[in-house]
Amino acid sequence: MRGHVHGAFWLTFATVLLVSCRQPPLSSEAEQSRLHVAENRRPSPEEESCRAFVQKFYDWYWNQFADRAADPKFDLHQLHWYDDALQLKPAVLSPELVRLIGKDEAASKAAGGDIVNLDFDPFLASQDAQGKYEVQNAVVRGNVCDVTMKARGNVRPELRKSSDGWMFVNFHYKHFSEDGKTREFPDDDLIQILSR
Repeated sequence: MRGHVHGAFWLTFATVLLVSCRQPPLSSEAEQSRLHVAENRRPSPEEESCRAFVQKFYDWYWNQFADRAADPKFDLHQLHWYDDALQLKPAVLSPELVRLIGKDEAASKAAGGDIVNLDFDPFLASQDAQGKYEVQNAVVRGNVCDVTMKARGNVRPELRKSSDGWMFVNFHYKHFSEDGKTREFPDDDLIQILSR
Protein backbone atom coordinates (compact mmCIF):
# COMPACT_ATOMS: atom_id res chain seq x y z
CA MET A 1 0.00 0.00 0.00
CA ARG A 2 2.73 2.34 0.98
CA GLY A 3 4.63 1.65 -2.28
CA HIS A 4 1.43 2.23 -4.27
CA VAL A 5 0.90 5.65 -2.65
CA HIS A 6 4.56 6.51 -3.17
CA GLY A 7 4.35 5.52 -6.86
CA ALA A 8 1.10 7.51 -7.29
CA PHE A 9 2.80 10.57 -5.80
CA TRP A 10 5.65 10.45 -8.34
CA LEU A 11 3.23 9.82 -11.19
CA THR A 12 1.16 12.86 -10.14
CA PHE A 13 4.32 14.98 -9.69
CA ALA A 14 5.62 13.99 -13.14
CA THR A 15 2.23 14.81 -14.72
CA VAL A 16 2.12 18.24 -13.05
CA LEU A 17 5.67 18.90 -14.16
CA LEU A 18 4.94 17.94 -17.78
CA VAL A 19 1.74 20.00 -17.90
CA SER A 20 3.43 23.04 -16.40
CA CYS A 21 6.25 22.85 -18.96
CA ARG A 22 3.87 22.97 -21.91
CA GLN A 23 3.24 26.55 -22.91
CA PRO A 24 0.05 27.78 -24.55
CA PRO A 25 0.38 29.90 -27.70
CA LEU A 26 1.39 33.47 -26.88
CA SER A 27 -1.37 36.06 -26.87
CA SER A 28 -0.59 39.46 -28.39
CA GLU A 29 -0.11 40.84 -24.86
CA ALA A 30 2.31 38.04 -24.02
CA GLU A 31 4.09 38.56 -27.35
CA GLN A 32 4.53 42.28 -26.59
CA SER A 33 5.87 41.41 -23.16
CA ARG A 34 8.34 38.98 -24.72
CA LEU A 35 9.47 41.61 -27.24
CA HIS A 36 9.91 44.10 -24.39
CA VAL A 37 12.17 41.60 -22.61
CA ALA A 38 14.10 41.09 -25.87
CA GLU A 39 14.72 44.83 -26.14
CA ASN A 40 16.12 44.81 -22.60
CA ARG A 41 18.55 42.02 -23.46
CA ARG A 42 22.29 42.43 -23.77
CA PRO A 43 23.07 44.57 -26.87
CA SER A 44 24.54 42.86 -29.92
CA PRO A 45 27.96 43.97 -31.24
CA GLU A 46 26.16 45.89 -34.03
CA GLU A 47 23.99 47.69 -31.47
CA GLU A 48 27.04 48.53 -29.36
CA SER A 49 28.88 49.94 -32.40
CA CYS A 50 25.83 51.99 -33.44
CA ARG A 51 25.43 53.29 -29.90
CA ALA A 52 29.13 54.26 -29.71
CA PHE A 53 28.97 55.98 -33.11
CA VAL A 54 25.97 58.11 -32.12
CA GLN A 55 27.41 58.97 -28.70
CA LYS A 56 30.73 60.01 -30.24
CA PHE A 57 28.92 62.30 -32.67
CA TYR A 58 26.85 64.00 -29.94
CA ASP A 59 29.91 64.34 -27.68
CA TRP A 60 31.69 66.18 -30.51
CA TYR A 61 28.70 68.14 -31.76
CA TRP A 62 27.18 69.37 -28.50
CA ASN A 63 28.14 67.63 -25.25
CA GLN A 64 31.64 69.13 -25.12
CA PHE A 65 29.97 72.57 -24.85
CA ALA A 66 26.82 71.68 -22.89
CA ASP A 67 28.14 72.60 -19.43
CA ARG A 68 29.53 75.97 -20.60
CA ALA A 69 27.01 77.10 -23.22
CA ALA A 70 24.73 78.89 -20.72
CA ASP A 71 27.63 80.89 -19.23
CA PRO A 72 27.37 84.55 -20.37
CA LYS A 73 31.17 84.58 -20.89
CA PHE A 74 31.07 81.60 -23.24
CA ASP A 75 31.77 82.42 -26.89
CA LEU A 76 28.78 81.00 -28.75
CA HIS A 77 30.83 80.98 -31.98
CA GLN A 78 32.54 77.86 -30.61
CA LEU A 79 29.30 75.89 -30.87
CA HIS A 80 28.77 73.61 -33.82
CA TRP A 81 25.88 74.22 -36.17
CA TYR A 82 24.52 71.63 -38.54
CA ASP A 83 26.54 72.96 -41.48
CA ASP A 84 29.69 72.09 -39.48
CA ALA A 85 28.66 68.45 -39.73
CA LEU A 86 28.41 68.86 -43.49
CA GLN A 87 31.89 70.40 -43.69
CA LEU A 88 33.80 68.67 -40.88
CA LYS A 89 32.14 65.26 -40.70
CA PRO A 90 30.28 64.67 -43.96
CA ALA A 91 30.76 60.89 -43.76
CA VAL A 92 28.41 60.71 -40.75
CA LEU A 93 25.44 61.81 -42.89
CA SER A 94 23.84 59.94 -45.77
CA PRO A 95 24.27 61.47 -49.22
CA GLU A 96 20.52 62.21 -49.24
CA LEU A 97 20.72 64.19 -45.98
CA VAL A 98 23.79 66.08 -47.22
CA ARG A 99 21.94 66.95 -50.46
CA LEU A 100 18.71 68.01 -48.73
CA ILE A 101 20.45 70.12 -46.07
CA GLY A 102 22.64 71.74 -48.75
CA LYS A 103 19.56 72.48 -50.85
CA ASP A 104 17.83 74.09 -47.85
CA GLU A 105 20.89 76.22 -47.09
CA ALA A 106 21.11 77.37 -50.72
CA ALA A 107 17.40 78.27 -50.73
CA SER A 108 17.87 80.19 -47.49
CA LYS A 109 20.78 82.19 -48.95
CA ALA A 110 18.75 82.90 -52.11
CA ALA A 111 15.95 84.19 -49.88
CA GLY A 112 18.31 86.68 -48.22
CA GLY A 113 18.93 84.49 -45.18
CA ASP A 114 15.27 83.85 -44.44
CA ILE A 115 14.30 80.47 -43.05
CA VAL A 116 13.12 78.06 -45.70
CA ASN A 117 12.51 74.74 -43.90
CA LEU A 118 14.92 74.42 -40.98
CA ASP A 119 14.25 76.80 -38.10
CA PHE A 120 15.98 74.59 -35.50
CA ASP A 121 19.08 72.45 -35.15
CA PRO A 122 18.09 69.14 -36.77
CA PHE A 123 20.50 67.04 -34.68
CA LEU A 124 19.41 68.51 -31.36
CA ALA A 125 15.73 69.11 -32.27
CA SER A 126 16.01 72.48 -30.58
CA GLN A 127 16.75 76.15 -31.10
CA ASP A 128 18.21 76.39 -27.61
CA ALA A 129 19.61 73.02 -26.48
CA GLN A 130 20.20 72.33 -22.81
CA GLY A 131 21.85 69.43 -21.05
CA LYS A 132 23.83 66.58 -22.53
CA TYR A 133 22.57 64.24 -25.20
CA GLU A 134 23.20 60.64 -24.24
CA VAL A 135 22.20 57.44 -25.99
CA GLN A 136 19.72 55.35 -24.05
CA ASN A 137 19.19 52.45 -26.43
CA ALA A 138 20.09 51.28 -29.92
CA VAL A 139 18.10 48.58 -31.71
CA VAL A 140 19.44 47.10 -34.94
CA ARG A 141 17.15 45.34 -37.42
CA GLY A 142 18.97 44.30 -40.57
CA ASN A 143 21.21 47.22 -41.50
CA VAL A 144 19.03 49.88 -39.82
CA CYS A 145 19.68 51.19 -36.31
CA ASP A 146 17.04 53.14 -34.33
CA VAL A 147 18.38 55.11 -31.39
CA THR A 148 16.59 56.60 -28.41
CA MET A 149 18.20 59.35 -26.40
CA LYS A 150 18.02 59.72 -22.60
CA ALA A 151 15.74 62.57 -21.54
CA ARG A 152 15.59 63.70 -25.17
CA GLY A 153 12.44 61.96 -26.31
CA ASN A 154 11.88 64.59 -28.97
CA VAL A 155 14.73 63.37 -31.21
CA ARG A 156 15.36 59.81 -32.38
CA PRO A 157 18.24 59.26 -34.80
CA GLU A 158 17.94 56.60 -37.49
CA LEU A 159 21.11 55.14 -38.99
CA ARG A 160 22.05 52.72 -41.72
CA LYS A 161 25.13 50.54 -41.86
CA SER A 162 27.30 50.79 -44.96
CA SER A 163 30.63 49.26 -45.89
CA ASP A 164 32.33 52.20 -44.14
CA GLY A 165 30.32 51.98 -40.91
CA TRP A 166 27.25 53.79 -39.60
CA MET A 167 25.71 56.94 -41.04
CA PHE A 168 22.71 59.02 -40.05
CA VAL A 169 19.90 58.67 -42.59
CA ASN A 170 17.14 60.53 -40.73
CA PHE A 171 16.14 62.16 -37.46
CA HIS A 172 12.61 61.65 -36.11
CA TYR A 173 10.95 64.30 -33.93
CA LYS A 174 8.16 64.63 -31.41
CA HIS A 175 7.11 68.21 -30.70
CA PHE A 176 6.12 68.89 -27.10
CA SER A 177 5.01 72.11 -25.43
CA GLU A 178 6.96 73.53 -22.50
CA ASP A 179 5.29 71.13 -20.06
CA GLY A 180 7.09 68.28 -21.88
CA LYS A 181 3.88 66.26 -22.14
CA THR A 182 1.49 68.00 -24.53
CA ARG A 183 2.13 67.48 -28.24
CA GLU A 184 2.18 70.80 -30.10
CA PHE A 185 2.52 69.38 -33.62
CA PRO A 186 2.27 65.95 -35.24
CA ASP A 187 5.44 63.85 -35.30
CA ASP A 188 7.67 64.34 -38.32
CA ASP A 189 11.24 63.72 -39.45
CA LEU A 190 14.12 65.60 -41.05
CA ILE A 191 13.64 64.20 -44.56
CA GLN A 192 9.95 65.10 -44.44
CA ILE A 193 10.78 68.66 -43.30
CA LEU A 194 13.49 69.18 -45.91
CA SER A 195 11.34 67.77 -48.72
CA ARG A 196 8.55 70.36 -48.33
